[in-house]
Amino acid sequence: MYMENQDYIVCECNLEALEAFVTSIEPDFDIKIVRAPSICMTMVQAEDAVEYQPFYLGEALTTECELIVNNQKGYGICLGDEPVRCYCMAFFDAISQLIDIDLSKVNEFLNEQFLLIQQANKIEYNHIQRTKVDFKLMEQD
Repeated sequence: MYMENQDYIVCECNLEALEAFVTSIEPDFDIKIVRAPSICMTMVQAEDAVEYQPFYLGEALTTECELIVNNQKGYGICLGDEPVRCYCMAFFDAISQLIDIDLSKVNEFLNEQFLLIQQANKIEYNHIQRTKVDFKLMEQD
């Protein structure tokens, strides 16, 4: 279930937890770095809401990485200068495509991090709601 949200979870989770998890399971795999994490510029494409024509908003700073894990390619790209997160994303991409391995540890980690992200989002939402102004109440004065 969480493999579908894998990229979102890897991008949003705590970096220290992500790095520690990947470091703990790396020895179980044969990893070759095809392209080390490097900074690049990526064009951001959008679509016009009226005519539905694609256009480019401009460039965004990204980090990209490519690995081969047990003969399976993995690719990672992150917004900003995040080499560790990008490496981890490429690693997750590669191992999620492997057929002959047990992904229970990976699914457990993704599940745990997804729940933490949901909690953080809920707390942030509640903080925002406390500052919300109800204009109907203001009119009654």
